[in-house]
Amino acid sequence: MVFGYGLTIRPIQPTADSVSYLSGAYHMRAHGVYSGEPTDEAVPPAIGREPGYSVLLAGMMLIDPAFGGFHPSCLLQTGLCDSRLYRIPQWVNAGLIGAAGFTLFALVHRLTGRRLPALLSALYVLANVQMNKGFYDIISDPLAVWLTTLTMWLAAWAWQARPSPWRWACVGLSLAALAFTKAIFLYCALLAFVIGLGVCLIWSERRRMVMPALIASTLAFALPTGGWVARNTSLIGVPVFTDLRSGIALSTREVFNHMSSEQYLATFVYWTRGFGDGLARRIFPAEVIAPFDLEQPGGFYDVGQNGYGHRLAALEQEEGLGEVAAVKRLDRQLIAAILERPFTHLATTLPVFYRGIWIDEFIVIGLPIFLITLIGAIRRRDGLIAALLGLGAFNLLFYALISLNITRYQMTAVPAIALACGLALHHWIERRRPA
Repeated sequence: MVFGYGLTIRPIQPTADSVSYLSGAYHMRAHGVYSGEPTDEAVPPAIGREPGYSVLLAGMMLIDPAFGGFHPSCLLQTGLCDSRLYRIPQWVNAGLIGAAGFTLFALVHRLTGRRLPALLSALYVLANVQMNKGFYDIISDPLAVWLTTLTMWLAAWAWQARPSPWRWACVGLSLAALAFTKAIFLYCALLAFVIGLGVCLIWSERRRMVMPALIASTLAFALPTGGWVARNTSLIGVPVFTDLRSGIALSTREVFNHMSSEQYLATFVYWTRGFGDGLARRIFPAEVIAPFDLEQPGGFYDVGQNGYGHRLAALEQEEGLGEVAAVKRLDRQLIAAILERPFTHLATTLPVFYRGIWIDEFIVIGLPIFLITLIGAIRRRDGLIAALLGLGAFNLLFYALISLNITRYQMTAVPAIALACGLALHHWIERRRPA
């Protein structure tokens, strides 16, 4: 199946996020610094996107002479560089899809001892054409999906063994690698730490087992991520993990809190995969639907994305603030606007959540099974299964709460949904076994 994906590789001209990833890799290989600046010239260290995927790309540039010939000037116009130089990262992305399927197979087999549920979970990811169709773009999502499955497997491996701090240190390192690829998992790690600390404080009988695991995983996570924050702080004087993009995410999310009631209803049609946008245009007036178009001037995306830059520039000019100070001020204003209307924000989270789930080819079946399995694990107090599925639940909810939640953001939720489907099949088989 991985080979089948490889056969669909097509020539590309990297744009958008790919530019940052490739430029970051180039500067690491050529100049020994990390910067996403799209220039061939040597540049000073800078803060950019999460560096994890760029590190992987830089490693490929060292191994493959063709890809090693990449320069950011290749991005200036189509055809300036031979698109075949991207073949290695495209094949690696296809391989990461296969690795995610294999790791899920190993995880479900460890949990159930059965091959059929393990195979179902693996195929859920491998055959998920909707999720994997953009693998040939030079983006970090396939790496993030594999690291998600790896973190889940390591958590099960550590949980089921005798108390072993070094195993939990491996979990922390894997979660750190995931955060270096998708920064939202910093918040996931923080939530996991709070829950673990709460268990230690409330259930004294479990403290002796949980506390060493919590300390080991926290240290293994905090050392690399904290080191990166320290590096960034030395550059701009503010403790940040990535460049100042969180405010843009909040801006593109907060703008949906200003939808009309008719637009609110339209979201559930417009954001349905496939036929949704066309059907919405037939059902609703043009003025209701037009703002959802990403290219529409004055639309939700334009106001949220580009409007953030305009508001930032106005703060800098009118109040004489530097960029960092203006970003802080504007981000506080956005948070205050959300907190002033908390019920509106929660209400609009539902359609934004709905928007993201359609990355999953099988979501109509997968999501109900996921919710039933997660609720069942919580009711049974099955901590391991609840924790593994909780990784997906965090992904599903967090992006919907703080961003516009375009579908590819939810790729890292799919492994948890696949796991739930494998566990559901195992439960179904067990119930039909003779007593």
